[in-house]
Amino acid sequence: MTTLAVPAGYTKAAWEKIVRRGRKLMSQKSGIQWALGDLVIDALDGQGRGHGEVSQVIKILAHQIGANPDTLRWYYEVARQWPQEKRRSDVSFSVHATLAYVRSRYILIRKDPYDPFTKEHRWTVNEAEKVAHRAVGTPTNQEERLAHTRRLLHTDEDAAKAVTEMLGRPDVRARLASDQHARHLMREAQYEHWRRVDETAEAEAELASADDAIEVEEEFEEEATPLGVRYTEAPMEILRLLGAFASFFVSLQRIIPEVHTQDYTEETKQAVLDNVHKARMLIDWCETAITTGRTDMDKALARLMEDEEGE
Repeated sequence: MTTLAVPAGYTKAAWEKIVRRGRKLMSQKSGIQWALGDLVIDALDGQGRGHGEVSQVIKILAHQIGANPDTLRWYYEVARQWPQEKRRSDVSFSVHATLAYVRSRYILIRKDPYDPFTKEHRWTVNEAEKVAHRAVGTPTNQEERLAHTRRLLHTDEDAAKAVTEMLGRPDVRARLASDQHARHLMREAQYEHWRRVDETAEAEAELASADDAIEVEEEFEEEATPLGVRYTEAPMEILRLLGAFASFFVSLQRIIPEVHTQDYTEETKQAVLDNVHKARMLIDWCETAITTGRTDMDKALARLMEDEEGE
């Protein structure tokens, strides 16, 4: 017997003895499965029955010999796909069943594949599932483990819960923190999250503003603000300007804490600083317009904005 991996607590000799007994029992089990499948083939041979009649025969036979009808039907279907001369007595019935509908099964069954789990060249259900392009029951490498995990976590809710739990492991967090692609995905997710939050907040603010405007108009219809300007007479451009500032303030408060300067190139940092400079110039322009009434843009700012529009 090829050297096998030995579980903790067993000697090599004791474990190999257990494996030999197990394989002998599996061989005996496969023999019974083939025999029962062939029994149904013989029972139906030459009868010319339709699909419904075949099912009835299998059902009656199963009950009369004390077998499960579905199991007996499975033995029959596998036996039909594997004529006796094409079967391998040293390969389990389960492997034959897994390969039953693989087109080149008669050629494939002749050569033992390498099983990375047992470190042997032998047919196992796991290796047969790979050949049949099915989900393997026992993943033996990273690709198979990841594929198995994706199948288990097929809903977004389950996947998110699993990721949250995995982030509780310090080594996992460290690996993700050092992975530039992972950091990029998280920043994208955060950006998308806050974009949706902003859209919701803006929609709610518009509704609230409309309701507030009605209430204020009713309550203060004849009253004036301390500055002597009636609420209903507030210029629309001023309200829009104040709204723009409010949106700007809220957005920066949400985004700046997410900044990770260690991940950015010098070009990226400079692009942000360039926009900070433009913002300062625009704010200065706003201040000049409010305090002096001059709304014309100075040449430096005009050139800057032209460059912005030309990009």
